[in-house]
Amino acid sequence: MKSHLFIRSILALTMSMFIAGCAFADHDYRRHYTNGNYTNSAYDSYGYRDYGRVVSARPIYRQVAIEVPRESCRIQTVAREHRNGDSFGGTVVGGLIGAAIGHELGNGRGSATAVGGLIGASIGNDAGSKRTVRYRDQEVCRTQYRTEYEQRIIGYDVRYSYQGRIYQTRTDRHPGDRVAISVAVRSR
Repeated sequence: MKSHLFIRSILALTMSMFIAGCAFADHDYRRHYTNGNYTNSAYDSYGYRDYGRVVSARPIYRQVAIEVPRESCRIQTVAREHRNGDSFGGTVVGGLIGAAIGHELGNGRGSATAVGGLIGASIGNDAGSKRTVRYRDQEVCRTQYRTEYEQRIIGYDVRYSYQGRIYQTRTDRHPGDRVAISVAVRSR
């Protein structure tokens, strides 16, 4: 029994909201007499919205710079160095020789010995490995940009007729055959 009462209450509330919505749906619209014709217009607190007939719509252009990419490619011969062989022996021998020379020149100081060992290891590594240089053709591409200019439409200067008078406005898009206007209502 309680469920039927709940369902009836929800149904009654829904119907009353629907009826109230229908009653208030047209509250901002008024019939407006213009040039012998009745039209419906939406009112707000300052006036109403209406439509004017478009007489002309002239596009407004602006010159815009566009960066256009162009890729150019060419074949270039590139040298590649390869190391062959084990350079471990050369590194060890060079490090020992370098450390001995550093020790003698540095009068037994540890820092001179270490520096000599590092330099000798580097030289021994380079000497112990066999280097071969190979050449190969490789495609190398580069993108360059050039600036082009084009005309773009940024809006329209619109002339429209409303109640026998010609007005002018500017819009972002082409208005079509009519343009929406706000009509302010003032008492005299």
